[in-house]
Amino acid sequence: MLPALSLNETPPECVSSGQLEAQRRIARRRACAGVLIMEVMVAAALLILTIVGATNAMVTANRFAATARVLTEARAIVQRNIDTALTVAFTQATTPAILATTPASGQVWTDDGGYNPAIQISVTDVGGIVVALGTLTRTVTTVSNSDGAVILQVTFTLNYTYANRSQTVSMTTMRSRDD
Repeated sequence: MLPALSLNETPPECVSSGQLEAQRRIARRRACAGVLIMEVMVAAALLILTIVGATNAMVTANRFAATARVLTEARAIVQRNIDTALTVAFTQATTPAILATTPASGQVWTDDGGYNPAIQISVTDVGGIVVALGTLTRTVTTVSNSDGAVILQVTFTLNYTYANRSQTVSMTTMRSRDD
């Protein structure tokens, strides 16, 4: 009696040895074709490491960007005061307050017209929370020269703390009378 055949099987006597070998190879490949749980775990671990690394990089980049933003705002405040010192009228008849001579150690300068010596350097858009406060110091000294001209050296220094680090921005210019 002959063995029972399924619909997809070819009787062994009708198959050449090359075809039989090919069928065996395909059967072996199918037996090894699954994904091992270990391979899945390694792939998941690599994916998690990549996500954690990318998140850490983004947090660090954001921290550097925030520090740079506050520094830029501090420089803008100092530059604004230097520009004001350079553009106000300064004649024999009038000496503006921004150009009044100070001790060599300087004086606290109120950037907002004299109301608050603490300068708001950075304020958040959401809720108006002050991120960084600083103290602006103005130093104006007379520069001696052989011509006897009135020449002033004007220095603005802004000291502030951001991210528990003390920072300083300082700019200096020279100014003489307009007349």
